Amino acid sequence: MRPALPGARRSAQASIPPCCPPRRARLGETFAAGDGSTPMCFSSSASFVVAAALLPLGVASVRYCRHHQRSDLLPLALSPLFFSTQQALEGVVWLGLAPGGPGDLVHPAALAYLFFAYAFWLAWFPWCVLHLNRQAPPGLRRRLLQILLVLGLLLGAGLWLPLLLDGSVLQPSMVHGSLNYTTTLLANGWINLGFGSTVYGLLITAPILLSGSERLRWFGGCILGIFLITHLAYGYAFTSVWCFFSALLSGSLYWILRDPKPVALQGHA
Repeated sequence: MRPALPGARRSAQASIPPCCPPRRARLGETFAAGDGSTPMCFSSSASFVVAAALLPLGVASVRYCRHHQRSDLLPLALSPLFFSTQQALEGVVWLGLAPGGPGDLVHPAALAYLFFAYAFWLAWFPWCVLHLNRQAPPGLRRRLLQILLVLGLLLGAGLWLPLLLDGSVLQPSMVHGSLNYTTTLLANGWINLGFGSTVYGLLITAPILLSGSERLRWFGGCILGIFLITHLAYGYAFTSVWCFFSALLSGSLYWILRDPKPVALQGHA
């Protein structure tokens, strides 16, 4: 989720996902800030298990929306399926980086994985919340969501398109039992990493927190909490760790969608 502006030591790597490293840095220098002293043990098995677990939850969420004719909830219902796809892609990255693994799959799988982390989620969540009440009259909250959607599209394009156009700026690697997606950003050298990370985190979580649903705001608060904890404790692999736990959390969307109270913008939306 945060197209992760993770930061790592300049001498080590430069990753994209927004992480506010404890030291000053430039956006694109090291998006996996952290000293790498806190190990996280993940693997292809962990990624594939999460991907498999989210599939039935996503299917059940979509069926629920169709059964109750709630097309406004359908984008949210699809989210676990997209998280499942993202985790399956990371599982392929793990396999490709292992000794004797299919190394030729690493780059395409990592590129597809980062499409979700760096671009898709930035626009998806604002659009999901906007879609919850398409018929609502214009209001301050709705205008804010529209602005967040446009900003998410622009930032996502700026983060991911350079990776698509020049494969040499993307170099996935294993670091302390986790994956670090070393990347070079267009903004490298002139945007402070802390500022870039903050903007990224806000674009991901603010739309959810603006929802009129208490359960959905709870989901957004948890995403924000994971963002902060991962940034502080596992900056060296921020993108991978944050997206992993966000994927786990997306399983709660089935419960959120079944909220007896309307899951939609309320008041002057």
